[in-house]
Amino acid sequence: MKALTILSTLIITLISCNCQKKATETAMATSNEKSENMISESKEGQSTQNFPVLVYESTSRGYYKKITIENNSISVQNGREELSKTKTLTEEELATIEKAYKGIDVKELPNIKAPTEKRFHDGAPITNLEVRMDDHIYRSTDFDGGTPPKEIEGLINTILEIADKTN
Repeated sequence: MKALTILSTLIITLISCNCQKKATETAMATSNEKSENMISESKEGQSTQNFPVLVYESTSRGYYKKITIENNSISVQNGREELSKTKTLTEEELATIEKAYKGIDVKELPNIKAPTEKRFHDGAPITNLEVRMDDHIYRSTDFDGGTPPKEIEGLINTILEIADKTN
C-alpha cells in the first residue's frame, strides 16, 4: 500500500511539473511573437536607435512583473494574465536610462553574483535583467527582487522608478 501511495504521488508530481513546463513554454512563445511583431513594426514605422532592448522580469508564486524598454517606450506587465501598459518615454527619462546603462558591461551580466539568496526559500521574487543587442541576448544571473547586484543597481532602480510612473 505504501508503494502504491508513493508511486501515485510521484506520477501526480511529474504530471503537474509537465503542465507547468508547457504553460511556461507557451508564455515564452507568446512573448517572443510579441517581441518579433514590435521589432517589425518599429522597422517599418521609424528608424530605431542603437540603444538595446532592456527587459526586467521579477516572478514568484503569486507575483509577476515584466518591464520592457524598447523603441523609446516602456511596457509594464503587472501580472501573468494581465495586458501590459505601454507609455512613450520622455527625452529626460531616456537620458536617465542611457546614463544608468552606460556604466554596465553587458558581457559580464551572466557573471554577476547576487548579493543575497532569499529567492531560494521564497523570501524574495526571482529577478533578472536581459539586454538584447543586435543578435545577442545578455541575461544577468537571477537575483532577489529588491536587492539587485551593485553592478546593475542604478539601472534597475531607474527602470523601476520610471515603470512606477506608468501605472
